[in-house]
Amino acid sequence: MPGRSRIIPVPYFAQPTGITCQSTCLKMMATYLEQTVVRQNTGAADRDIEAIWKDINEGTKRPVQMRNAHKNMKWWLEVHFPSLHFEYITTTDEARAVESIVRFIDGGFPVMVAVSHVNVEGHIILVVGYENYQPYTCSADFRIVVHDPYGSFDPSLRSRLFGGKRWQGGSSLLSGGETGPGQGVRLPLEAASRQRVGDKALGTYYLLSAH
Repeated sequence: MPGRSRIIPVPYFAQPTGITCQSTCLKMMATYLEQTVVRQNTGAADRDIEAIWKDINEGTKRPVQMRNAHKNMKWWLEVHFPSLHFEYITTTDEARAVESIVRFIDGGFPVMVAVSHVNVEGHIILVVGYENYQPYTCSADFRIVVHDPYGSFDPSLRSRLFGGKRWQGGSSLLSGGETGPGQGVRLPLEAASRQRVGDKALGTYYLLSAH
């Protein structure tokens, strides 16, 4: 029996520089939340991606001084969307990771995840859906649907359309989003975790979303 699937309509953006994956994902999330969830302009989606990067890495009110701190990403969302409750989950339990991702997506919220793999020591991507979910079973056919701001980057995709090619074939949309090879890619669950050999957090899932 096929499992159930859900994909939420999150706008896609390609990151403008090599270090702005986190702020690009925040821009995607903020644009979606304004358009679909709170249905009002909070000022978050209007900020450009490099300004968001400065907010979370150089802003005087950020709670953590460390660069690219996940707490600062959560703080930035809480400042702009005070009516929502943001949740940060850390787990090495694959079943918990699946249930959490499905719960967030079913609630209508994308999920920011921190990953590593053979191509990168640290990267942020945005989960916007899932396919073939079967409760209480470990299905090899389960896939997450991801907006990767750096392109078709995960090694499981066997693609070279990332980095300097992350805009290839892309275009800007009237809705404010973009298209590109990193939009809506289908990945195995482990692609939402730290996978790089030698990573001290190998096998860990870092999930940030709302409910």
